[in-house]
Amino acid sequence: MEAINLHIPPEIVAQIKLPKKRMQKVLMKELVLRLYEEGFISSGQGAYLLKMDRLVFERFLAEHCIPIHCDAEELEQDIACLKQIS
Repeated sequence: MEAINLHIPPEIVAQIKLPKKRMQKVLMKELVLRLYEEGFISSGQGAYLLKMDRLVFERFLAEHCIPIHCDAEELEQDIACLKQIS
């Protein structure tokens, strides 16, 4: 599967109250939080997308009051994802 790029129109970017240097990182964190919260990605995938180790990502989730969800299938996916990046 190909990577995707998201387009945010300039008029919306102009209204986002963030310094331009931080905007992409903040938006990526928010996207990953919502994808994880909705169950679309695993914690291993979230950690990978944000270039964090798994424990740092789980602390990040806790700081944002998002419970960690894990079942046997997700654990296997996380292990497979971690093996791919190591």
